Amino acid sequence: MSKGGNNYHFFLSFLLLFIGIEVQGQVSQAWRYNYPEFDTRAENQLLFRLENNNFMKNNEYFGEYVEGYTLLGYAIQPSVMYYAGSRLRFKAGLHLLEYSGVNKFTEVIPVISVHAKLTDQLDLIMGALRGDVHHEMLEPLFDGERQYFRPVETGLQFIYNSPRYYMDTWLDWEQFIFNGDEIPEKFTAGVNSRLTLTNPIGKWDVSLPFQMVATHLGGQISDYTEEMQSLANIMTGLRLSRKLGDGFLRKMSLATYFMWYQDLTQVSGLPFDLGQAFYPVMDLTYKYGDLMFGYWQARNFIAPKGSPLFQSISMYRPDFYNEYRYMATGKLSYTRTFLKQIKFSLVFEGYYDIPASQFDYAYGVNLVFTPNFSITKIAFN
Repeated sequence: MSKGGNNYHFFLSFLLLFIGIEVQGQVSQAWRYNYPEFDTRAENQLLFRLENNNFMKNNEYFGEYVEGYTLLGYAIQPSVMYYAGSRLRFKAGLHLLEYSGVNKFTEVIPVISVHAKLTDQLDLIMGALRGDVHHEMLEPLFDGERQYFRPVETGLQFIYNSPRYYMDTWLDWEQFIFNGDEIPEKFTAGVNSRLTLTNPIGKWDVSLPFQMVATHLGGQISDYTEEMQSLANIMTGLRLSRKLGDGFLRKMSLATYFMWYQDLTQVSGLPFDLGQAFYPVMDLTYKYGDLMFGYWQARNFIAPKGSPLFQSISMYRPDFYNEYRYMATGKLSYTRTFLKQIKFSLVFEGYYDIPASQFDYAYGVNLVFTPNFSITKIAFN
């Protein structure tokens, strides 16, 4: 048996020791949430909202898959929101992103969003979406740093939320084309869902997660000369968790995820069109954050929107390819919330490539400020 196979059995045996003790394959990122949740009590209210995310993320990466880099700056999004009755909200604003050391805004993006509550459990969002970290996707499929690189997703989104079933499905239209354009049409479609099998108010939680991310590049009316490309990732698995109470330790969890990659059009130029991955994860939620451990085993795996650390190819070396990946992961977060509108967090992340004996790590700080200010009340007829 290979060295990687022996490591696989060691880590799996270690994780199974904790099988009685909700995981997302990463620590919770709720402290970075900035999307305003729909408030049915704000009927006919006109509000001013300020969304501010101050961040520092230092990625000390030394391996073959991605070079290290530092993100330091802030994003600010002033907007006005109007609740037209109790079922529809209109939001208009401007998203500004500036990195420290750059004397101008890196991003200036208009934000227009309509959020409708079609039923008590089903929401429709059009325009600027409830995106990035709010999708709660696994890190190998959807990188949380997209909050800095693509801070505003635009398109169409449905969110269904009931005691036993949750689904977030969205279409992020990244590049529009007109007839004769020499650029390709680009969009990303995603689904995050989970079916809860146990009583939602009980101590135990057993659920079946499902996630999908599909990317497309092409367009029939474009004069773009390259081949159309469609790539897809799918994840399914089993997740168990147990509530521990309101003391220092809050929850212990175990999950096993299975993931697949497929090049639907088979024109990527890569030496493979199919891939798969196995990702068991253990998570402990304590009063001020999360502690997470995971083991990543993959063969020919690519996720265009996922973290580059989990890929079988390099983001900066076109000739590099590693068929098999074996990696241990760990994360620790510390979070505090002040007055519900001010959220502070520290996070440390570690990634150990077992065959290469390579340790990569990252640490970050976030301070998020998201207040609403009432302007007036206008009856909607």
